[in-house]
Amino acid sequence: MKLKHPFHKASRLSWDIARESAASILTYELYPLGLLPISLPTLPSLNLAPTNPKLPILFVHGFFHNSSTFAWLKQRLYSKGFRKFKEVNLLTSIHPIPKLAEQVAREARLLLKKHNVSQCDIIAHSMGGVISRYFVQLLGGDGLVRNLITLGTPHRGTEWSKYSILPHIRELVPQSPILETLNRCHPPTHTRAIAISGALDIMMRPKDCTWWEGVRNIRLSHVGHAGLLFSRRVLEITLSHLNMNDPLIKRSQSSTAMVSPHVKSPTHKKIKV
Repeated sequence: MKLKHPFHKASRLSWDIARESAASILTYELYPLGLLPISLPTLPSLNLAPTNPKLPILFVHGFFHNSSTFAWLKQRLYSKGFRKFKEVNLLTSIHPIPKLAEQVAREARLLLKKHNVSQCDIIAHSMGGVISRYFVQLLGGDGLVRNLITLGTPHRGTEWSKYSILPHIRELVPQSPILETLNRCHPPTHTRAIAISGALDIMMRPKDCTWWEGVRNIRLSHVGHAGLLFSRRVLEITLSHLNMNDPLIKRSQSSTAMVSPHVKSPTHKKIKV
């Protein structure tokens, strides 16, 4: 077995940190786009992917951000033939999670009505994943949402939240009443859920706080909190779920993912990107 030289590991880590820093800077450079009163624009694609009928996608951002969070991912999905998008802007520093979830619920139902469909897909980042879970598990969204894909979401709470002066952010403290309520709920029955996290995500403490019991969990190597929004591997995983045609997700399909985060299993292993 060939051993990697320590210098190789150090250089790879340095590159990963530089890439994550660039992703964080780019995320906030894009912030003004989310202030526009229109949906995020997409550039014409040279890749003429077939535009088969696809479900609309609702993007839900995290704390202290806006719809611009998903600028890159939306553009990439557009190039793959997706055309129906909706970004929701949330006042995460003002409203509590239940109220934000009600807003997401309204936006999701309006999206279904607009496109005359019975289901939509949700892609959520960070705190947006908890908000979307609240909608799916407690506000009747199970079945209205076909796929719920969370990126870098503290499903079990993150220790960093306890230092916030904002009471709504402290709702993300481990074992907070809201998180305890969500984690006592059974996994969605008619919504396929997946929790994607990054091994370099310093916002998630402890590391296993991204684990969502009962659904598929994937941890990607060499990517952090902001990097998930620009990861080609995240795009591939997202496309594999969005392109599935089954209208309802049976409970038995997700039961194999009910494994402790401390057990090595194919549902929670590091994947190189």
